[in-house]
Amino acid sequence: MPRCPRCLTAALALLAVAVLGGCDTDNPSSPLEELEGVYDFTELRFDPTAQAIADADVLERLVQASTDVEVFGSGRTLIRFKLEDRPSDLADVNAVATSATVQFSAATEGDASRLMQILLPASFTLSRGGDDARLSGEIATTVNLQAFDPDLYAGLTAQPGRLYVTLDRAGDGER
Repeated sequence: MPRCPRCLTAALALLAVAVLGGCDTDNPSSPLEELEGVYDFTELRFDPTAQAIADADVLERLVQASTDVEVFGSGRTLIRFKLEDRPSDLADVNAVATSATVQFSAATEGDASRLMQILLPASFTLSRGGDDARLSGEIATTVNLQAFDPDLYAGLTAQPGRLYVTLDRAGDGER
């Protein structure tokens, strides 16, 4: 009879481990699956710290029909974009999500260089909206404004400021 209480305790412990093991709140795959879909840039603007320098409205120069962000449940993210005066481009990015944020990181140095064309840093974090239809953030960063627009920002190669980014889910989440 002394074995039964121990067997019951062991069985309850195994059951607790099995139940709690399925409830890993730090597992990034579940939040990414919730974010899976296509997003449009609805804000992409750099506000330089120096008051004498005009804001860089990247969104104004993007061809919207050729620009989007596609998040996959695996964590892979594709940022496709076309600036009016340049060929279309693509950056491969890795994403990790929590219940409140999504961190994006360029997959390679080449991808980081491509992101810089639209003033995005190699790694940045956006907050998730309550219904996951919006990702947004205010990012402190230093950018090369001259590379973005050599005519307007000649000589301004390392300007600190704040980048405002908003992504809204495109319609039904697919394009």
